[in-house]
Amino acid sequence: MFCTFKRIIRNGALVTVIGLLAACSQKAETLKLSVTQFGTATETAFDGYDAAFSAQFAPFPKSADAQRDEFVRNMAAFTGPVTPSNIETLLDPDAVKISPTVRDQWTATLRDLRNQYQQFVAIFDNIEAGSALGASAVTQSGPILEKLRTQLATITSDFARNPPTYLTRRSTLIAELNTFRKDDSNDPEARDLEYQIWWQRWQGLLAEEQAMQSKTLRAFLTATKLGDKLQGQINNYARLDVASLIGAVEQGITLADQINKLSPQELVTQGMGLLETATQ
Repeated sequence: MFCTFKRIIRNGALVTVIGLLAACSQKAETLKLSVTQFGTATETAFDGYDAAFSAQFAPFPKSADAQRDEFVRNMAAFTGPVTPSNIETLLDPDAVKISPTVRDQWTATLRDLRNQYQQFVAIFDNIEAGSALGASAVTQSGPILEKLRTQLATITSDFARNPPTYLTRRSTLIAELNTFRKDDSNDPEARDLEYQIWWQRWQGLLAEEQAMQSKTLRAFLTATKLGDKLQGQINNYARLDVASLIGAVEQGITLADQINKLSPQELVTQGMGLLETATQ
């Protein structure tokens, strides 16, 4: 009878342990939802960062017919030999060719940035495997996230202060402005009309720049704010239950919606103020 009693106690303890492990597993899986939110947001931000970098050197888009006609004109005016080094300029003289060294450095920098956040997310891939090991891994991830948050805040703040512009397109418009300023055949009324058309194109370019800047800054702000939320969950993981962690995921969705509604100026203001709160 005593042995039976011990067996019952043992079985009861086992059920309790299994229950605790299941609860811990569910808790860890719920935390992973917030980690995934953060990881997806950082990927989106770096996609935008790369696109903004490339957009600086992109010319105005042209139709295939326009590209063909321009090439024909260029060849008619070109008297030298065609070589591998000048063929791209003859095909598209407006395109600025980025130095391979600069492009490679940028690619390597961006790849390193992405890897840091991907490695952080990977910490949580198997975190539900055991309660003790899982809780320990969560705790150890805290300082890593703090560094990543500071880095994100720095990038976001720099982007808000010095956003990239469409350098090549600006140069094209400025060259066109100088060209018709020198054209003495235009009467004052025709020249005024050209100035008005040019002004409208310049304003349109500025609007495109702001849209690009706002889209990228919005992505970085979302990633940074989600990182802040995640830091709180990691720091207080032992005291949080599944319901609290689910609530945090829902708050992350609401946060992203709120950031999507910010005006361009509000985005800049929040972006420039991130460094002050990055480690709080």
